[in-house]
Amino acid sequence: MFGVLAVVLCLGFFSIKTEKKQMAGKQGTGMAFGDMMSQLSRNMSLWNQMSADEKKQAVNAVVAVYKTRDNVAILNSADFYVAKINETLVNNASVANMDIMTMLNILAVMEYDYYNGQNKDELARKVLGEKAFEENQVRRQTGI
Repeated sequence: MFGVLAVVLCLGFFSIKTEKKQMAGKQGTGMAFGDMMSQLSRNMSLWNQMSADEKKQAVNAVVAVYKTRDNVAILNSADFYVAKINETLVNNASVANMDIMTMLNILAVMEYDYYNGQNKDELARKVLGEKAFEENQVRRQTGI
């Protein structure tokens, strides 16, 4: 976990100045990137207070960690995952106790957008469990 946090903090360090300029006058947490990611690494309670730009930056940082640490490709856009996280938190408040790494992992697996060389069905069954896997199959087939 320390390694993940270190990578995230480094990614944030190099973009803090430009991010602060971009966020001037926009609503958001007002937190430093590292502090924001530290909170999100514990749970998602901060998510609804974050600006759209902060959310995209957080998702991009997590995707970069998965790429660097685990050699995983997640191809959908940060905007896509911000919308999925927003939707998930509205529909199931209990997932707010989940950290952002786990949340994004599950959502990417559900969308068959988690490229790590494993069979997508086997990976989804392993990560989601049998019942949730079956529900996800129905969701994907109906386009919900």
